Amino acid sequence: YKNILVAIDDSETSHSALTEAKHIAKTSQAKLHIVHVVDEVLLNMHGHAMLDMGGADAAVATLRQAGQELLDNALKDAGGIEAEGILLEAKKRRVSETIAEKAKELAVDLIVIGRHGKRGLATLILGSVAEQLAKIATASVLLVRQH
Repeated sequence: YKNILVAIDDSETSHSALTEAKHIAKTSQAKLHIVHVVDEVLLNMHGHAMLDMGGADAAVATLRQAGQELLDNALKDAGGIEAEGILLEAKKRRVSETIAEKAKELAVDLIVIGRHGKRGLATLILGSVAEQLAKIATASVLLVRQH
């Protein structure tokens, strides 16, 4: 591998995926693109709560700031790997589509993402981000479980 993308959020499985991606990047001397997607769907699902906290713009800014902090922390632990952090916004698209589009743009040959392993009605109807990504990505996708 020469160009690896890892998608992160603040979950434990995401941490496992980042660890795996760093290991693969280090052993193959690949560049690592660490991405986080700001998902505005969260605002639609919890809009009334977000609006009460100071408006939609403030809520999006808060999501962006939290995402950037995740990326900054991930980059601190890159340990000699050529790495960059990229903050993306879903902008009324699925998170999986946003990641797949960026991966194609960067010409990555591997995408690493944590698979939460959660079940439920939302996952049944929509599928997980990891499962959707595995279906639509043009690069190989490694699904990592929490370890």
